[in-house]
Amino acid sequence: TFPRHWVYDRDGNLVAKSGTIDFKAWYREAHGEQTPWGDEESEAFVTAAESALEREISRDLMAGKSISERRTLEPNDTLVEQGAPGDELYLVLDGVLAVEIDGEEVAEIGPGAIVGERALLEGGIRTATLRARTRCRAAVIPGELIDRQELEDLAGTRRA
Repeated sequence: TFPRHWVYDRDGNLVAKSGTIDFKAWYREAHGEQTPWGDEESEAFVTAAESALEREISRDLMAGKSISERRTLEPNDTLVEQGAPGDELYLVLDGVLAVEIDGEEVAEIGPGAIVGERALLEGGIRTATLRARTRCRAAVIPGELIDRQELEDLAGTRRA
């Protein structure tokens, strides 16, 4: 998928990411009024940018720890199911995940986000369903690779 576009606020802070298109479809269909994201009037598909803490943890994990497992999800595939047991985290490498609580979509998460921390902090049960909105890749992070304080700090940046 390509291209990625970052959206910054007036102070230069990264606030959203736009970003994935299907190149094979784009080069065949993007002409005239069509752009890689739809027609000229299409709403941009963006997700919130990851937090500075997530960027820091991600860098540390990818640089210093062995993350051998990665998962690829197609649109509508489920990464985790609300109510299921879980003892691992995920680093979203590519794509967009929808966050669903009790069947209602409450957020979208994009590349750079670390998800699954609440299950590790709150008794090992997943508190939301994470479903692929686009094709996604995620690194699987064993829970013991993350410091508990980092998990608590990360959970504190999210809405309950």
